[in-house]
Amino acid sequence: MSLESVKSKVLDEARARADAKLAEAKAEADRIRAEGKAVDDRAGQEAVRDATLRLERETVRELERIGHDNRLQILSAKNNAIDEVFKRVRDKVASLSDGEYLELVGVWLDALPAEVGGVLRVNPKDEAMFNAGLITLNRNRSGAGQFTGVVADAKVAAGAIVDGPDYSIDCTVDRRLGELRETAVGDLARVLFGA
Repeated sequence: MSLESVKSKVLDEARARADAKLAEAKAEADRIRAEGKAVDDRAGQEAVRDATLRLERETVRELERIGHDNRLQILSAKNNAIDEVFKRVRDKVASLSDGEYLELVGVWLDALPAEVGGVLRVNPKDEAMFNAGLITLNRNRSGAGQFTGVVADAKVAAGAIVDGPDYSIDCTVDRRLGELRETAVGDLARVLFGA
C-alpha cells in the first residue's frame, strides 16, 4: 500500500470518527435541551451550557487523540518504506560475489587506524573466503596492525569483527547499515517523501 493511500485511508477514518463524535455531541446537547425545558428555564439553560462545554472538551480531546493516532500511522508507514530501502541494500550486499564481498569488507577494514589489527571473527560460511583473502586484507597493514587470523563465529551474520588485545571493533554489515541509516535517514526521507 502506498504512503498516499495510507494517508488517505487514515484521514478518511479520522473524518468519519470526528463526524460520529460531533453527531453524538449534538444528540446529547439536544437531549439535554429537551430535558432542560421540562425543568426551570434557568436551571435548564445552565445544564445545557455545562453539558455543551463538557461535550466540546470531550470532542476536542477525541480529535486531538485521532490526530495523534493519524500522525503515528503515517510515521509508521514512512519508517516501513525506509526499512524496505535498507532491506534492499542488505539483500544487494548478500548477492555480491565472494570477491566483491571481500573487497567491500576490505574497504571497511582499511578505514581502521593502521595500528588496529588482530583476529577477524566472521560468519562460518565466510571463514574459508576470509582465510584465502587474508594476504589481500593485510596489503596496507604492518606490524601490530595486521590481521593475524580468521575465526568462525555464528553470531556474525555478515562482515567481520576485529578482536585486538584489548578491543573489539564491529565492521559487520548490520553495524555499517545501522550507521548509514542514522546519518542518511533525513536525506532519504526527503527523497522518498519530499518532506
